[in-house]
Amino acid sequence: MKITVNGRTAGTKETGCALCGGTWGDYYEEIDGEKLFFCCDICALEFVNMLREVKKRTGWDRIDELVINGNYSSGRTCVSKRGGREYKFYVRFNEDAGVETFREVV
Repeated sequence: MKITVNGRTAGTKETGCALCGGTWGDYYEEIDGEKLFFCCDICALEFVNMLREVKKRTGWDRIDELVINGNYSSGRTCVSKRGGREYKFYVRFNEDAGVETFREVV
């Protein structure tokens, strides 16, 4: 999965956390058969919960590309891509890494 966080490639220790772009920490999670880097287990859980919501709403089995803009406090505006399709959404998480707000962006 190609991941861009706030304009920069992310998802490896060298490029940064797949959700926030941070380079500290040392947490990995396998998602859709790919080992992704996260700064912490909270970011990994938020990422998994976000993908689960996108897949539920789109019916996609996986996501090819994800563009994330924003942060924890203001929420994130994202574009997910699968094949030639795009799904734009806004997501914000609660303190337990659950999805607090999720809405489609037109």
